[in-house]
Amino acid sequence: MGRRSSQGVKGFRPGKEPPQLRKHAAKQQLGDLNAAQERMVDLFAERTPEESKKMLASWRLASLVAGIVLSVLTVAALAWTPVAGIVVGVLATAAFFLHLRLRSQREALEAMADAVSKRGPKGRGRKGRRGA
Repeated sequence: MGRRSSQGVKGFRPGKEPPQLRKHAAKQQLGDLNAAQERMVDLFAERTPEESKKMLASWRLASLVAGIVLSVLTVAALAWTPVAGIVVGVLATAAFFLHLRLRSQREALEAMADAVSKRGPKGRGRKGRRGA
């Protein structure tokens, strides 16, 4: 494999490296990663920074919506049977906790997405090319 310079991997234009090489270079640059961080690197390496940030925003929105829906279902389940209400309430709490974690780690996740994600020519993604 080629050497990595400040511009990318030798032998490839910046942003045109294969995802496997980007993943490998990001894992070397970030050092020791736990399993969750490695999955995030793998996920971000195949997307542009804009796509990664959009995906993170959709995760935050989905976790908030899930928490609200599950909270409403908790009230309905409590009217039906207390056991079901408690189970759905625990799920609602987990969804809200996930939302709070995603919000609190937003800057770190977006910085990781910027560091790992592929970049197109002159910072443009797929939409910026001619004929596309």
